[in-house]
Amino acid sequence: MSRREKVIGTVADALPVPHGRPVLIAIDGPDASGKTTLRRELAAIMRQRGRDVVEVGLDDFHHPAAHRYRQGRTSGRGFWEDSFDHQAFIAKVLDPLSLDGDRAVTLRHHDLASDALIEGVPSFTVGDSVTLLADGLFMQHPALAHYWDAVVWVEAPFSVRFDRMVERDGLKRDPEDPLQRRYFDGQLIYRSEVGPRERATVVLDNTDPARPRVLPRADGEEAPVTALGLERS
Repeated sequence: MSRREKVIGTVADALPVPHGRPVLIAIDGPDASGKTTLRRELAAIMRQRGRDVVEVGLDDFHHPAAHRYRQGRTSGRGFWEDSFDHQAFIAKVLDPLSLDGDRAVTLRHHDLASDALIEGVPSFTVGDSVTLLADGLFMQHPALAHYWDAVVWVEAPFSVRFDRMVERDGLKRDPEDPLQRRYFDGQLIYRSEVGPRERATVVLDNTDPARPRVLPRADGEEAPVTALGLERS
């Protein structure tokens, strides 16, 4: 077993299991930290362990561009406030899995490539034993935070994420480029106004994907780490 497999396995150990109702788990973190990859890895491990898992990405719940950029194409505050249609995500995913929900979920709402709302996406019904793994930016936004049973915060330094974003998204290799600043400034606002790292159940350093590390939370709380023997070196 690789180091990454071992660490991801112990992260899975730290997350709650359903007891008579679905469990909702968010995978949060800044751009290009590795959230979607982690979601897929956790889902694979949980399924191997016999758990029923549904995966969803908040990237499929963007607002249309006219709404996303209403504060300006390069606005960091616009990035934080206007990127995602939280109400659609709540109505189609979170409320159905809440205590009195009907368990009928719809996992796509908007197509980012075409900037079109997706019509006719079929919903499907899940059971009370399902675990939802949802990844995306700003997952602890005040509109969403109270839904989560646990949050995994994935982080990597800006220098590492910058290179990943240049390669993945075709952005300019200039940290002062207005589009880069939009993403960086939006994350600064999120951290200042919400404190997402401090609120997370588990904090994962994904600087080196081959050697991830579970870190103490910023508030000094280490229970998810020490109680389960997670590696931190």
